[in-house]
Amino acid sequence: MEAEFEKRLKARDADAFMQLFSEVSGELYRVAYIYLKNSEDARDVVQETAYRCFKKIGRLKNADYFRTWAVRTAINAALDIIKRNKRTVPLEDGGEFISNSLSPESSAEVRVILERLMNSLNEREKSVVIMRFVCGMSLEEISRAMKQPLSTVKSTLYRALARMRKDDFQ
Repeated sequence: MEAEFEKRLKARDADAFMQLFSEVSGELYRVAYIYLKNSEDARDVVQETAYRCFKKIGRLKNADYFRTWAVRTAINAALDIIKRNKRTVPLEDGGEFISNSLSPESSAEVRVILERLMNSLNEREKSVVIMRFVCGMSLEEISRAMKQPLSTVKSTLYRALARMRKDDFQ
């Protein structure tokens, strides 16, 4: 990313921030929706993420990692809402994330299976799986976002996938 743009970000230039944030806002909404299963709450998470990121943009050492940082911030904001509401979050009505090539019956079955599998994971495992397969982040990006060693991220992902496979075949 060009040095002038990074200087503008560090100086909290709202236009520079909005240019960068608008590129990831759709992805942040999808991540929040997966956690919360509620459009209003997902939009609140995107707004909260924008606020948190803008407030702390000066702490971002490299603007190339903005996407990773914003996704992690959105996950934290979604988890804050879940904790505040003290409710479980089912993966119902996730049709917009499932391919339109499936028949309605098949996509309903896939949603039920996904809900069951995701509910079998703890929050860290769920975060890694979502960042990897929904956001398409690399393991290195996930490692930076979660502030965890790469080996920890790999083992968390492996453990989550193994648990999902085990649960799927029982």
